[in-house]
Amino acid sequence: MAQTFDLYKDGKVEQTGVTSPIQIAGLTPNTQYDKYALAFEGRPDKTALSFKTAAQATTGVSLDKSTLALETGATATIKATVAPADATDKAYTFSSADTAIATVDNNGKITAVKAGTVDITVKTHDGGKTAKVTVTITDPA
Repeated sequence: MAQTFDLYKDGKVEQTGVTSPIQIAGLTPNTQYDKYALAFEGRPDKTALSFKTAAQATTGVSLDKSTLALETGATATIKATVAPADATDKAYTFSSADTAIATVDNNGKITAVKAGTVDITVKTHDGGKTAKVTVTITDPA
C-alpha cells in the first residue's frame, strides 16, 4: 500500500491522502512558495516545503487578423495573444518585412507607407513562436 501524506498550507490541511509524486493544483508558474508542509497522514510531525514552480513555456502566438487592407498613410492596430494564457514570458516583438511599404511599432500599430503588399510578423521572446498578417496597401482613389 502506498504511503499517503497530508498537505498543509499556512498551517491548515489543504489536501489529505496525497501520494507521491506530489501534485498541487492551482499554483502559478515561476513562483516561489514557502508556506507548505507535509506530514505522513494522521501524524502530527510536519516537514516544511519550500519550492519554486517551473516556468510555463510559450507554445504559440496568434494575431487577431490574418489579412489587412489599408490606404497609403492610414494606420491600423493588430493584437497579439500569447499561448498559453499562463505563459511565464508573454513578451513579443513586431516587425515588418519591408519598412518601405509599412512600418509597425511595439504596440502593433501599422502605418501604411506606400502601395504594395507586406507581411507583419509577431515573434515571442520565449521560444521564437511567430504569426503574421499580410497587409495590402493601395493608394487612395
